[in-house]
Amino acid sequence: MRSIAILFITIFLLSNSCQASVDTSIIKRFRLIIRLIESDNAKELAKLVQYPLKRNNPLPDLKNSNEFISYYPIMFDNAFKDLLKKYNDSIIFEHNYSYGLVGGGFSGELWIDEDGKISAINYISHAEEKKKQNLIEKIRKEIYPTVNKWDQNIIVAKSEKLLIRLDRIEEGIRYVCWTKGKTMKEQPDIVLNNGNEEAQGTMGGWTWTFKNGDWTYIVVDAEMCDEPKGCGFFLELLFKKQIKSITKLKEIK
Repeated sequence: MRSIAILFITIFLLSNSCQASVDTSIIKRFRLIIRLIESDNAKELAKLVQYPLKRNNPLPDLKNSNEFISYYPIMFDNAFKDLLKKYNDSIIFEHNYSYGLVGGGFSGELWIDEDGKISAINYISHAEEKKKQNLIEKIRKEIYPTVNKWDQNIIVAKSEKLLIRLDRIEEGIRYVCWTKGKTMKEQPDIVLNNGNEEAQGTMGGWTWTFKNGDWTYIVVDAEMCDEPKGCGFFLELLFKKQIKSITKLKEIK
């Protein structure tokens, strides 16, 4: 799940929305989750998770309860437990049928869905951050030297013919693309800098736009859709503002 993007959404929502009334079942579920974390009851907590549970790139997602239980000591530390002590029912925030802890010291670290399952944990412990940085250093050795430095990865995705990275670098947001048959060890076919990032309203979703002469490359993260196939990541190619192609992307790590 994209932690800086989530933080931006949280700030946007707080400044543009009011706290709605929350069903008592959601309040009870948050109280239960917090008790389980405080008591380190990973086995019972694992039953309340919607899998796969996303972790910040390039950390692997947790696909099932066994992986969650094994990973629990890395993900939850004393600092997070201390933060949970600030919890009160009034900071439960509803957005798009999800409920998160926002305000009162929280900035969206924990979210549950309408069924009461944990849908996102945006907190990163010191141990998990260290694990993340070790993975990043390993990955950098496998990427072409001119594009193997970044501050934060936004997404790695592929289609049948393309392999794409979006990264935050010192100069802004960078788009890197390799065509079919190439790996990241090889020289990219396209590198575009100075991308423009936009949130798509209060319902969620993001776009990252890059200019290349008369061509415009737009990577879309569609979070709201009428049908499941309309959600996810897409690459839109425009020539002189006219759409030439829309390609569905599969997020990978």
